[in-house]
Amino acid sequence: MKTALRINTDFTTEVLDLSTNEYSQIRDAVGGLIQPVDLKPDLTLWCNEEGKLVSLPLNIIASHLWERSFGPTDLILGDCVFTGGTDEEGETMELSHAWLVQLQEFAAKFQREIYA
Repeated sequence: MKTALRINTDFTTEVLDLSTNEYSQIRDAVGGLIQPVDLKPDLTLWCNEEGKLVSLPLNIIASHLWERSFGPTDLILGDCVFTGGTDEEGETMELSHAWLVQLQEFAAKFQREIYA
């Protein structure tokens, strides 16, 4: 299993298996053209490249992680997928268990605070 995590704008999460049809699964999960951004060597954010053009809702978690990596330079819109970094051949790596747990807990915390 090649694990990835989808974090939706409503803070719900879904574990994805990218073992087959990686590109189409990520594209379907973000709802359109995909844009990868390496936030850390072992963490890649995949978002909808046209999120601003089609007025997708703010993804608070993805935007927060962007800001932690690059400063307050942009907002990330729409549902996003997180994977591990890339290997020496440029292939997408699976999301580590540590990142999976941390991101799920982060999403659950925001969901509790926002919808409490």
